Amino acid sequence: MSQTAVSSFDADLVRSLSASFREPGWLTNFRLDALKQFVELPPEKNPLYTKYVSTFDFPIDKYPMVPGQTKVDFRSFFGGYLTGKERDIVLQANETQVHAELGEELASKGVNLMSFHQALAADEERVRALIEHRLVKSSSDRYAAFVNAFFNGGIFVRVPRGVTLDRPLRRMLLLDAPRTSIVEQNFVIAEQEAKLVFLEEFYSKGPAVQSLLASNTEILARPASHVDFSSIQLLDEQAAHISNRAVDLSNDSKATVSSLSLGGVVSRSRMNFLLNGRGSLAEGFEIFFTDAKQKYDFETNLIHNSPDSTGSTQARGVLKGESQSIFKGMIKIVNAAKNSRSYLAHHAMILERSARSDAVPSLEIDNNEVRATHSASVAQIDDEQLFYLMARGLPSDEARKMVVLGFFEPVLSRVPIEQTREGARFMIEGKWQGEKRRLIDRETLLAATGELTPEVKESEDIFERHYKYR
Repeated sequence: MSQTAVSSFDADLVRSLSASFREPGWLTNFRLDALKQFVELPPEKNPLYTKYVSTFDFPIDKYPMVPGQTKVDFRSFFGGYLTGKERDIVLQANETQVHAELGEELASKGVNLMSFHQALAADEERVRALIEHRLVKSSSDRYAAFVNAFFNGGIFVRVPRGVTLDRPLRRMLLLDAPRTSIVEQNFVIAEQEAKLVFLEEFYSKGPAVQSLLASNTEILARPASHVDFSSIQLLDEQAAHISNRAVDLSNDSKATVSSLSLGGVVSRSRMNFLLNGRGSLAEGFEIFFTDAKQKYDFETNLIHNSPDSTGSTQARGVLKGESQSIFKGMIKIVNAAKNSRSYLAHHAMILERSARSDAVPSLEIDNNEVRATHSASVAQIDDEQLFYLMARGLPSDEARKMVVLGFFEPVLSRVPIEQTREGARFMIEGKWQGEKRRLIDRETLLAATGELTPEVKESEDIFERHYKYR
């Protein structure tokens, strides 16, 4: 195992961080164990992907890490970012949570929307059980180990048994020249027969500065529960974003994870869907739009450990300038997962010859009574589509924009959270025009654009559509 020297990220820093939050000894020891893995692990463990490390890896030790949290003036920091209509929301300024609001109705039902350390103080036994049986393990990935060792914040969301949320719980994280890296430990839990909708948003304000946002997120869907999770990332052009997510699905549960990535100089995402229950269903939607010299590194794995489970993940991106992306994915179906179905797809559109996109989809199937397939494509924009639109009077740039927006639509139309679905189209169009647009409410969006994206329709069965199953 290779040895990597990291000067500033050491045991003294781990102990200082833990002491600044007054953490119990068991959590300090957990951090120190993660530090050992961080120092020892290489940037990439899988030999299939090591050839891409030199392109997408970055020196994490150049980002500062300072114990403690800074004080922030709420009004000056979030001025212009809030409409006053936000409900059931957590607001975070750099590494500091400054406001948490949960309606009386949800609070009375036992819904939790709080920081990680608030949850630790309120129910240490529950949090310790989550940490000790965590899904995003330090041994699995160097950057997961980094977060487990040096986290200085995070979010804890829990919906009790039988409670249904009809509108999203929200979290907005706003970066403005942070003095320290933002490193987070997140848990999102839907208890048995609960329905949870959660939306997180990451933005930067002010001048672009070198910064790091890194997180480990675990989504737990208990039996017969339903989780819709959505993430939007629009950081500035000098920010780095690291995300490790894992979804644990129990019997008859359903989880969807939607991700829109537009910002940052480099973004590294790892997603594991663990279909551990019979009849579980997982859907992933990865949407990205890069330009300039942005580099995006995505990996999504569908791991079927139980029979009659269904999983699908679709990634779709557009690349401009000298940007680069890579999508790595694996469908793994164990011998016990009879009658499972799985689908993995990545499609990228190249708008300029200097851009580059790679895809490495894989299958590992140990049972013959399953359906599993993957697809990938990387192509330039279709000249015939452009000619068709321009022949009907559209200017060249407008025609290109329409082709790009239409390219995203097959995935966007399937995103289940309405606010994300409508806002994503608005934000993608903004990036095309060189504007940084944030997510806004439905009424404001309608006033600004005069239209809304179509409602989600029941999609055709992807397995019946694919050529292997016609």
